[in-house]
Amino acid sequence: MKIPFPYRRAALVAALFPLALAAGCMTASKRLEQGAKLEERGQSAEAARRYIDALRRDGSLAQARARLNETGALAIEQYLAESEAAGSAGEAEQAADVLLRLDGLRRDAAGVGVQLAVPGDYAAHRRQVLDAAIEAAVDRGGQLASSRRFGDALGRLERAADRWQPSAQQRGRLNEARVETYVAWSEHEAGQGRFRAAYDVAGRAIASLGRDFPGAEDLLELQARALDEGTVRVAVLPVTSETGVEDELPVDWLREVEDELEEGAWDEPPTFIEVIDPREVRRELRRDDGVRRPRGGIMAAASLGRALGADLVVRMSVDSTRTEERDVRSERRTARLRTGEDTAYTMRSGRRELWARVRYDIVDVHDRRSVGDDVFQVEGQARFREPVFQGNWRQLMLARDDQALFGDESRRDQRRQLWRSLTDEMIERVQRELFEDILRLVD
Repeated sequence: MKIPFPYRRAALVAALFPLALAAGCMTASKRLEQGAKLEERGQSAEAARRYIDALRRDGSLAQARARLNETGALAIEQYLAESEAAGSAGEAEQAADVLLRLDGLRRDAAGVGVQLAVPGDYAAHRRQVLDAAIEAAVDRGGQLASSRRFGDALGRLERAADRWQPSAQQRGRLNEARVETYVAWSEHEAGQGRFRAAYDVAGRAIASLGRDFPGAEDLLELQARALDEGTVRVAVLPVTSETGVEDELPVDWLREVEDELEEGAWDEPPTFIEVIDPREVRRELRRDDGVRRPRGGIMAAASLGRALGADLVVRMSVDSTRTEERDVRSERRTARLRTGEDTAYTMRSGRRELWARVRYDIVDVHDRRSVGDDVFQVEGQARFREPVFQGNWRQLMLARDDQALFGDESRRDQRRQLWRSLTDEMIERVQRELFEDILRLVD
């Protein structure tokens, strides 16, 4: 007889359950043995944790419960002595951490039904030790900040807030110390001319503590000052094409790229970059067209930048383009001429890929030298569908949609789609490549 699957599965579970139970007991027994060995070596806390583990696996182990009571009491005594010794040696933070380990052992023991006793004055003693650790963290944090180890200082203060259960008043003091550390750190970075770092440090503080926290106004002021002193003014010249490339580009394509950049990238640059209004740049360019040359003309570019109040001048040019066709298919189609004769034409379809290589350089107006240059390639692609006929296509008897594919407008539309794709890619790459390079020049 064939046994239904649900019943077979239930039988299997029933058969395996005693084995699993036995394995669990074996594991608990193993933990009991490990605890005994640790106990023999005087490692009471470690032994107590093995007994706790054994009881988690098998709560009926009376021997493990008895041993946990005894070794747990010894572990409590050892923890108290260790904490006292650390406190006497001036290691208040270490003394607090030891008591937290003591608390953890008691909590885990209680989880398996064993209450480990502590002295009657433990609660008051514990609070005193934690208070001392918090005070030590504040003092040590100040010392670290004075030696410009700001990250370490904040780590101490945040650890105290997270671990040592400060009161509301103590938490307020820790937060004040954190604000003071962040302010000192931000001021130090700004004093070294690292304005982006100063801005970021203040931003981290505001994100961590909030804008409504006392002292946040100082951090916001530091950010504003870092922005004011660190922002670079950039004049970006209109995109040009190098000699021999003009004929490869659609009419007004460079103007389209400029319009897109003006409406997006130049209008919303990253923090610490201010792009000068392109209209001002064009007005100044009319006075000296020489600065538009893709290569050379650094002195002229610096002169234009000074006239515009810029720190940097960017020149970009398209120096080559290339087009390829991919996945091309040719389909022969029959047709009839207006004269009544049978004929045929070919429908080609596939994907066109268009590449353009863009070259740019960045001129430092004050030093009158190039401080960065790069070349990147952008790619556009679009599907195409074009008929080919060896003769006058206007003599073909075709449906209106098929006939329209032969027209110039259809070819222009497909070409526009291809160059539109390239434009979108170029805008994205210009923003990423150029702005990244400029930001690397900002301290």
